[in-house]
Amino acid sequence: MAQEVRLARAEAHQQYESRKDREDQQQPRVSGKLGLEDSVKLALAHNKMLQQTMEEREAARGGVVGSRSAYLPSVGVTGQYQRLDEVSSFEIDTPEGKQTLQLGDVDNYSIALTVTQPIYAGGAISARVRAARLMSLYADQTVRAATQDVVYAAQSAYYDLLLSQHLVQIAEEDVRSAQAHLQTVEKRRAGGVVSDFDVLRAQVELSNYEANLLRARNAINISRANLIKILGISQESDFVLSDEFVFTPMQISMDDAVEAAFKNRPDLYSQEIQIRQQREQLRIARSRYLPTLNGYFTNTWAKPDPKSFASPTIEWGDTWQAGFQGAWPIFDGFQREGAIIQEKARLRQAELGLVAIEETALYELTQALLSVENADEFVRSQQLNLKRAGEGLRLAEVGYDQGINTQVELIDAQAALTTARVNYYQAIYQHVEAKLAVRRAMGTIVESGPAAEAKEAGRTTIETDAGAASGAK
Repeated sequence: MAQEVRLARAEAHQQYESRKDREDQQQPRVSGKLGLEDSVKLALAHNKMLQQTMEEREAARGGVVGSRSAYLPSVGVTGQYQRLDEVSSFEIDTPEGKQTLQLGDVDNYSIALTVTQPIYAGGAISARVRAARLMSLYADQTVRAATQDVVYAAQSAYYDLLLSQHLVQIAEEDVRSAQAHLQTVEKRRAGGVVSDFDVLRAQVELSNYEANLLRARNAINISRANLIKILGISQESDFVLSDEFVFTPMQISMDDAVEAAFKNRPDLYSQEIQIRQQREQLRIARSRYLPTLNGYFTNTWAKPDPKSFASPTIEWGDTWQAGFQGAWPIFDGFQREGAIIQEKARLRQAELGLVAIEETALYELTQALLSVENADEFVRSQQLNLKRAGEGLRLAEVGYDQGINTQVELIDAQAALTTARVNYYQAIYQHVEAKLAVRRAMGTIVESGPAAEAKEAGRTTIETDAGAASGAK
């Protein structure tokens, strides 16, 4: 038994390897520059989860087609063969003598064509059709929600990788600065100006920065793998991010954000549709109190001839009948009452669910707008702090060269600039993420991106400030 399980797992691994190679060949390979808008387009075209959700539309379309069938006649053919152990017979006198007549035959064949047309079902048919159409609308909103999730994930992953790249750049510059400082200290040690302790301290500082660089490079690899997965592209892709962080203060009031959310959020649309679906289910339950009426037509071909009571010969014949059939259930053991109680409760649940989703939307908007406000203040504070840290390092380097400042003070100034630069990029990243969260909470995330950012007032990039501060080194 254990051997069988091991073989099964080994076979599963082989199937996985084969499937992985096949899927990787089918995925697009991206190279060159990759912009934010290009990332969103790739995700919308190749993201597996979104493709899976897209099938909801086809399933809903099938439900609409199936529901309409209740309006149309149903046509069916049935066949039967029956053999009897014996048949009754009797004799009659004829001019030719006595003749035996059989009332049928031991072998009986019949083929029937039946057409049934629903005429009235208490409103249940039209309610089912409306419910199916609502399900189609619900599927559209499910796809909208999945699309917004993918767009948000793609943009967030893009910015996450962009932040990781900047942190790697900072770590690399720190390593280069630490290496240059170590060389300077070693030269001074050779000249007898500083002690072995100063050299050791510079070596330790370099090792610390190298460790930070390793962590930053590992983070960038993880961020790149996450972006590739979300975009649905090949792991062999070799691209360079072409867009940069943009600091654009977001000007939107809570009232405008709430209005946008109530008009655009897919989950609110979905819940509104679900309420209407539940109303149709309640109509279907109530229709069980009303009569049903069907029209029918049946044509039967049989052997022996169904129109021949007794015949000396057994032959094929046909007969037909048409009419109307109605039914009106009087008592069904309170099943109808129970169904109505259930559907009313579910309708109330759906209505309460809408209120809960609206409250969730308000909470998410409040939280996101507060995050934007906090991130905006954080960015502005770090802009000034970055300039101060850059100037502080410049003064520390000048003082160290002149023998005024110590090595510890120089190292502290370098660490302060590193912290300021990291905080600055993280502040910009948090500001961008907060704005994405606002647009997602409003249900307008699909409209975000560089084009949407350009419409905002007060656009400034971070390259100038960060570059000026790093130049102080």
